[in-house]
Amino acid sequence: MKRLTYIFWLAPLLVLLSCGQLIFSLLGNSILMLIVVSLLIIITWGVVWMRLYSAGRLRPEFAILSVLPHSIYYFASYSQSRLFREMAWQNVYGFVWLAFLIIMIISLRPGKCDGKRIRIAKDSTFILTSILALLYTVTTFNSFAAKLFNII
Repeated sequence: MKRLTYIFWLAPLLVLLSCGQLIFSLLGNSILMLIVVSLLIIITWGVVWMRLYSAGRLRPEFAILSVLPHSIYYFASYSQSRLFREMAWQNVYGFVWLAFLIIMIISLRPGKCDGKRIRIAKDSTFILTSILALLYTVTTFNSFAAKLFNII
């Protein structure tokens, strides 16, 4: 999967996955919400898996880390789990988001399917999307953690 196609597929999927409160307010805490979120998670995982497979930068099995933080949030919120009120699990959740960021940045690097290789320092697409991935990770983690850790 070429990088531009990957970005065009991934951006709307991640935006939809980051709308946690909106999804809960529209669909409620129901099985319909779980079905919709599960479909979004599976499609996102598939897109990242295809990119990692075709780019050859990292084993495609690491694509699961790209949807793990979202999965934890939605399924813990659905089950109203109190597990994340303990500090150890909050740290684990933070490390899961760090792994998400690393996978996103690695998947955005140019791969063997993208044609000629450009140095990372001169690749403006990689620099811009890496900054956006960092901002997405920080803001979504803060939003999800506030609800999971019962801060709000």
